[in-house]
Amino acid sequence: MDNRKIIKGGSLCDGTGTEPVLRDILIENDLIADIGEPGAFDTLAGREIRADGKWVVPGIIDAHSHDDIRKLQYPENRTKLLQGVTTEVDGNCGKSQSCVPGKSGSLSWQDLAGYAEVIRQTQVSTNTVALCGHNSIRHAVMGDAGRKAEPEEIRKMRKLLENACESGAAGFSTGLTYFPGKFSDTAELTALSSVLKGSKKVYATHMRSEGDTLMEAVEEAITVAKAGSGRLQVSHLKTIFPRNFHKIDQLLARLEQCREEGMFLHADRYPYIYSSTRIGQILPPPYDRDTEIKKKLAGSEEFQQEIVDALRRSPRDLASTILMKTGKTLGQKAAETGRTLEETGMLALLEDPDQAAAYLCMSEENMMKILAEPWVCAGSDGLAMPLDDPASQGHPRAVGTFPTFFRKVAKLTTMQEAVRRMTALPASIFRIPKRGIIRPGYYADMVLLDVEKYDSHAGFNGRDTQPTGVALVMVNGKIAWDAAEPDKVVRAGRFLPID
Repeated sequence: MDNRKIIKGGSLCDGTGTEPVLRDILIENDLIADIGEPGAFDTLAGREIRADGKWVVPGIIDAHSHDDIRKLQYPENRTKLLQGVTTEVDGNCGKSQSCVPGKSGSLSWQDLAGYAEVIRQTQVSTNTVALCGHNSIRHAVMGDAGRKAEPEEIRKMRKLLENACESGAAGFSTGLTYFPGKFSDTAELTALSSVLKGSKKVYATHMRSEGDTLMEAVEEAITVAKAGSGRLQVSHLKTIFPRNFHKIDQLLARLEQCREEGMFLHADRYPYIYSSTRIGQILPPPYDRDTEIKKKLAGSEEFQQEIVDALRRSPRDLASTILMKTGKTLGQKAAETGRTLEETGMLALLEDPDQAAAYLCMSEENMMKILAEPWVCAGSDGLAMPLDDPASQGHPRAVGTFPTFFRKVAKLTTMQEAVRRMTALPASIFRIPKRGIIRPGYYADMVLLDVEKYDSHAGFNGRDTQPTGVALVMVNGKIAWDAAEPDKVVRAGRFLPID
């Protein structure tokens, strides 16, 4: 029977954190029909999948993705799929192109319901869960206005958020260091969050600060969450810049206090100490708000020198800043050309202020403290891209978050706990039904892993992008990718509405 598959000989690690056991798994259509002792289904007809020496784990859930549009451009989504990711939570950091009028190629939509239909038509390889982003709905109502919202504008934003929630959004997200969300005040955010009141939909936030005013930002996040459902997800939990590294214990203690008081509070984290955004982030105020930097640099040598001088007070460590187009740091480029760091940075801005860069701004010790917390799940903060295209370089989190998270968390705890943090935990945070655990009646999203080899060797140079140790990925009962046929991807992902 083509709609029946039997996974035999594998060690079942079901996602709950329990030790793996030898079990056979019966799959019928898109569901797990039964789990039995080895040989339990030998009399049944169906496609046999041998998992000898492998762990069978639930499909990995990326708790922090930005693939609303990218997965429409790269529907095979090998970047995520070949790590074992079967479901992505998109719309993080306040940006959800799915919840406002949008377009990709010849396909367009007006709202989340329309976007869900575009996902169905495109047939992407991974499942999609959507958050409704504050920056997107604010821009739809107010453009990039650098001011507080008026009551009528808040009413319109609430209507967009309500519509997205009714269409299956898992919750509300903010990105309060980005435009235009950075212009909002707490009153605006609580007014919007109150749309979630009485529901179990989560408030996910890239907080207003992860550095100098970190603790103040935490209190704002707690306030905004309590104005709504009371369920808080802190995006890519971190402390940035060495002057703030000492705040880690205070940060974790405050979040743990909220949990002990009964608040539903979790966080996600990628396992790297480099962040990534545009090279324009090296600019100090007021130049960081100038949208015409490239034009001005091209038209004036005096302005070029002005920027060189300004970069001496850059908030970033220029020497370690990586230009992902080349994989080299500004320090390396400066040494090669004999220019100063500031001149090298200015030339990168002149070339393209929107080109991707990575910044060394976090602490390895603090990251490991965060990863040790049982309420922290894995989120890539990454994008779909062509996996095997040397010209498509980027932060290794896009291609290596989950094997790297697995290895780091396994060293701190156990391998089965690392699996739980990538599967059952994010499923419970975002209330994704019948995913994240291998159990009869649940959807057949599963991965065959060689856990001793499951790892990533990706860096910033665009090489070694494919992780090792993934033997097979199943999405909704279909084999989406098999290492035995590496060029073939079956696109079986769905839009998953959350009630």
